[in-house]
Amino acid sequence: MRLRFIASSILMTTLMFTSAGLVGQVPQKPLHLEHAVQDKNFYLLSAIEDNSRVSAALLADKDLQEIAPERTEYLNLALRSCKGDAVCTMRSFLWTEEEIRIVSFALERLYRDSPALQEMVDQELRPSGTYILYQNKGGAELLSASWEICARGMNNVIAVYGQGAAPRYPLIDSISFDVNSQEFRQKITALAQQPAAESPNSELFFASSLKAALELLAMNRRDEAGREEPMETGGNAAAIKALPGVAWKKYPYSVIVVPGAGPSDPDTALSEAGRARTKLAAEAYHAGKAPFVLVSGGYVHPSQTRFAEALEMKKALLADYGVPASAILIDPHARHTTTNLRDAVREIYRYEIPMNKPVIVISDKRQIDGIASQAFRYRCLKEMGYLPYKITDHPSDTSVVFLPKIESLQQDPLDPLDP
Repeated sequence: MRLRFIASSILMTTLMFTSAGLVGQVPQKPLHLEHAVQDKNFYLLSAIEDNSRVSAALLADKDLQEIAPERTEYLNLALRSCKGDAVCTMRSFLWTEEEIRIVSFALERLYRDSPALQEMVDQELRPSGTYILYQNKGGAELLSASWEICARGMNNVIAVYGQGAAPRYPLIDSISFDVNSQEFRQKITALAQQPAAESPNSELFFASSLKAALELLAMNRRDEAGREEPMETGGNAAAIKALPGVAWKKYPYSVIVVPGAGPSDPDTALSEAGRARTKLAAEAYHAGKAPFVLVSGGYVHPSQTRFAEALEMKKALLADYGVPASAILIDPHARHTTTNLRDAVREIYRYEIPMNKPVIVISDKRQIDGIASQAFRYRCLKEMGYLPYKITDHPSDTSVVFLPKIESLQQDPLDPLDP
């Protein structure tokens, strides 16, 4: 059964280029998000859908057009034979490795023949930075590599939220239903009947799987990736407005990053550990260590909590510790310490904060020791395929200093709640 799709070989690939060589290739501006959950997970597929010339070229391609009817036929067979079984029915939406490779070959061929596709890749996809790990590849290879991570991302969402496979972190990221319940079986049957009733000849080859993945996320109330977006006009607006006036040379660090600490009680908004970290960060801010505090943590603990760690820490900074809104950046999406650092780097880059200026992380001793450890380096490489940081100093038990790395811009749909 095709339930697990963790592309460990890709994630462990050794990078053959440096952050310094990539800075400047990607404009330092926030991504424009029309549909945040889709765009943050599957930027390539959104770009294709939004480009009528590229969509027309893909719909006209014989090899790609053979895929949609075959997949529709397989789906119709599943609806007849699976008798409502969710795991069986959702299998028809999954991409086999052979199918993924067939599409890759077709996209590479099309890239060489289609000016529209070349333009999309070279003027939109590459400058977006969303697939920056492939930035040094040629256009055709960048396109196929981006497709492959999207396909495996769709597979992962369908396996976890449609078939009940275990995600990377089961305690906080698992499916919201019993896959054998009558309610879920009915929902899955209704979901599968939608593409089966549509004409496959008018659909892009990936459309049915993409729709299924997005509907499964919504069905499971797993829209965390899109919450609080766009941050530039919401929670981060005041800080972004203050950015142009910052005299960076006055500060030893660009940003104070504070990772959240989720409570175990669903009715507790901010844990004691989270408040203690927030207090330390406020003290560093008032001591002039950096012009901004970046609070980082999403809707994580306990699973399906209504509180975002970053938002609760921001409230405490404003109400209890005298830090103004113009000095607070939020990252309400990170779900792990690895992504606390990665997401901080993304904001630093997108908001035009100097990438060559050190960043200080403030937390409790246990977490700081963890971040400074070799085990944490291995975890980053295993889960993300790169290090989002380069540690330069460990000045105290409650702080560590790093330089940000631009590889952090890479989308990771294998972690769909914070890709």
